[in-house]
Amino acid sequence: MKKLIVIAIAMLLTPFLMAQSGGNHHNPQQHPQHPNAPYSHHPNTPNPQNPGQTIHTVSITAELGELFVVYVDGDIVNKKAASSVLVQNLTPQPHDIYVVLKRPVDKIAMIRYQPNMLVENIFVSYNMMTGRLELKSMQPQQVNPQVQPPHICTFEEVERMYNALKKESFDDTRLSLAKTMVSNNRMAAHQIKRLAESFSFDSNKLTFLKYAYTYCIDQQNYYECADVLTFPSDKENLMRFINN
Repeated sequence: MKKLIVIAIAMLLTPFLMAQSGGNHHNPQQHPQHPNAPYSHHPNTPNPQNPGQTIHTVSITAELGELFVVYVDGDIVNKKAASSVLVQNLTPQPHDIYVVLKRPVDKIAMIRYQPNMLVENIFVSYNMMTGRLELKSMQPQQVNPQVQPPHICTFEEVERMYNALKKESFDDTRLSLAKTMVSNNRMAAHQIKRLAESFSFDSNKLTFLKYAYTYCIDQQNYYECADVLTFPSDKENLMRFINN
């Protein structure tokens, strides 16, 4: 009789003991991510450490259309260099943002970025005169992250325009095409200067530079365009035009 009772108790306890034993096995899917593991910056990636945590977006844009690559906390965001990069799913703590300039020169700059609002802006500023690269964190604004910042011509786009102008046989035709290009695009002084280099005669260069001044996004740097002119009188003519 006692043996029957012992067997019955053992049969009742067996499922319970097996469940306890199985619960001690490690399940890697249930193990929390290490707090120092890198956080993904790709779109639509939830925060693995706190699904309910507010995430932030920062738009990084080159003021003059230079091409760059972005690293956030050591993770690369865009492998292909671009003039505008949107970094999404940033957690509220500070982040180290590195911008590696690829065109027109190789430069690197870093900013310690503390998210304040859901969408913010950082501008990449490269000064050709001093060779200095800076990152400027602008006043945060409540904007739609789907709206892209105004497009500024890239290095490749300006080179395509220049090559198209060089294919023209006559300066008169080249001048008409160049005016169309500069009036339909956002261009910097050094980019307008590049287009002016396609002309054969200083008179047409000067005519084009005077026309393009209105459309230049950094008129304070327009004096650089005078270098494309050969004769001192034409350079003085352009500088008088700028000053007036």
